Amino acid sequence: MGPRETLHPPRRGVLLFRLMFRPGLSLTLLALAGAPTFGATSSLVRMEASTTWAENISRSSAASDWRDALRWEARASTGLFHQWTEGLTSVAAFDAGFERIPRYTANDATTAGLRLSARQKFGWGAYAPAVSLDASLHRRFAPIDGDDGWTGAASLQASRRLSAAWRVAATADWQQHYGATPIWDTRQHRVFGTLTWDITRNLQLTHGNGRLWGDFTAHASWPVWERALDGSLGTTIRDYYRTVAWGTTHSFGSGWVTYRVTGRVSFWWLELSPALGRNTSLPLRYESRFSVNRVGVKYRQDLWTLQWLHRF
Repeated sequence: MGPRETLHPPRRGVLLFRLMFRPGLSLTLLALAGAPTFGATSSLVRMEASTTWAENISRSSAASDWRDALRWEARASTGLFHQWTEGLTSVAAFDAGFERIPRYTANDATTAGLRLSARQKFGWGAYAPAVSLDASLHRRFAPIDGDDGWTGAASLQASRRLSAAWRVAATADWQQHYGATPIWDTRQHRVFGTLTWDITRNLQLTHGNGRLWGDFTAHASWPVWERALDGSLGTTIRDYYRTVAWGTTHSFGSGWVTYRVTGRVSFWWLELSPALGRNTSLPLRYESRFSVNRVGVKYRQDLWTLQWLHRF
């Protein structure tokens, strides 16, 4: 649930642009711009593939309902970079992605959409601060009825290189998924920061930490959900869960329920990123998420991700 950057300092002439999108996910676009030429436009292409081992991928509160699984993702992006002035640049891109969970295929999804990004650098040289503004709109297609819909997102990021080896960034973003049914109709806000250490020219370490507030979906087997509704887990949980949007989706097994709650999520991650060449990197990332809904029910998730990134 956080941003990812290129894994090593780019060679001269490579410009970095970050596009923020859904929890858990972000995209960095790179454009070969050469010497600054105001009004110049150039194309960019990026591909990525990843595999994630997710503990409690079902985001279930009861230990008996925890489901662990492997998730595969692939994404491609193509777009145009434009240099307006010495410090102002923009990117317009189309990207598409596919997510598959072989053990629980009901949760597979395909997305496609547009992204716009603008970046303003204040001052000269590598240590000048910069501000980026990003916006995106994507269409989601999913096997579960009602999970289809449109996702809109926007983010504002401030970043600065502190030294040849260290840089920091702070980001605030918003996301709204306009689901086909109330269960999937969610809105979220996040704030997070990152600290990046370029250990060597070809090895980078990034730490991130942040908070999320808003709606999120969770899942429960029917026996656990029935206990929540009949008051066996307490009257506070019973009264709240009777007011939330829910339905039987068979998401992680026969009779499983998906429900939408409001709460907060604390998350942090650590990513080690070796470069495999000038345009290819292989990040290894660990991420921890701890969610608490409005009535104090807790959900814990741990994710281990190996990713392949390549730019053309």
